Amino acid sequence: MPAPRPQDVLVKVARLYYLEDRSQGDIAKQLGVSRSSVSRILTSAREQGVVEIRIHPPGQLTRVGELEDAFKREFGIAEPRIVRRPTGRAPIDIVGEMAARVFESQVAHLSTVGLSWGYTISQFVEHVSLEPIYRDLHLFPLAGGMPTGDTGPSGNTSLETLAHKCGATAYRFESPSVVESRQTWQALSGESAIVAAIERAANVRMAVIGIGSYGVRSSARVMEAMGLNPDEKAETEARHPAGDLNGRFFDIDGVPLGPPTSERVIGVSMEQLAKVPQVYGLCGGVDKARGLVGALRTGVLDGVVVDEDLAAAALKVARHEH
Repeated sequence: MPAPRPQDVLVKVARLYYLEDRSQGDIAKQLGVSRSSVSRILTSAREQGVVEIRIHPPGQLTRVGELEDAFKREFGIAEPRIVRRPTGRAPIDIVGEMAARVFESQVAHLSTVGLSWGYTISQFVEHVSLEPIYRDLHLFPLAGGMPTGDTGPSGNTSLETLAHKCGATAYRFESPSVVESRQTWQALSGESAIVAAIERAANVRMAVIGIGSYGVRSSARVMEAMGLNPDEKAETEARHPAGDLNGRFFDIDGVPLGPPTSERVIGVSMEQLAKVPQVYGLCGGVDKARGLVGALRTGVLDGVVVDEDLAAAALKVARHEH
């Protein structure tokens, strides 16, 4: 009878197979053992409780604890919520639903909440299900009006829709979120009404914000709306942007890019977001992996809600970057 495998070997092989999606053949080559040995190790991992396999009813949202633990170790994030994707549902849909459950569990203790833009945010709002009783809750946009669209059910903005659903008061931000020149940005940034709107938004107790990935979906449209000239585009590309939070772009290490892109956005800055007590970032789909990694490294986020495929892809990106 072969000697029992050490626990660290069981854990290593289980991580490679279940979390990093490596084949048994790849693992065998890496460890210098046979494929049958890898299979026996995986069986031992299940028998000894190192790996626990659960089967969940279709459509029921569940969290992936192993990936959440990996996120805490890799990124130091306090509250990762990584959602297993039921068959037939889009990643953004399940992320929106899980984010709605997080919001519903905390709304009774909140007085102010800030909201960014984007399709994932609108999905979150659509899934919120609360009795529209009066609440002493005030909702603030974290930036001006989104040029690429920010509409919820019945054509209202996501902020207005959420206010209607939970009996809150919604505040407006009378400005575009993205402008096409530094001169316009400078002029609007000095307007007293806009300064006051940003100050109100910067002092919320919770912020729910979409995570953008450079060149993907709304992040690509935000960049296009900035109207950068060829030199500005080249300068931005040279800094290797990974994604954005509230229109503020950063690289894969979470370092803000600064001008010229930062001088096109009317809204709460990264520094202001970092001071908000609770900031939840939402995104879904594996094409957001680089943006998610950069966002997690900014130090702005206290929690994230993402789907399991994106989480696994983000861990791969993070481990190959360093």
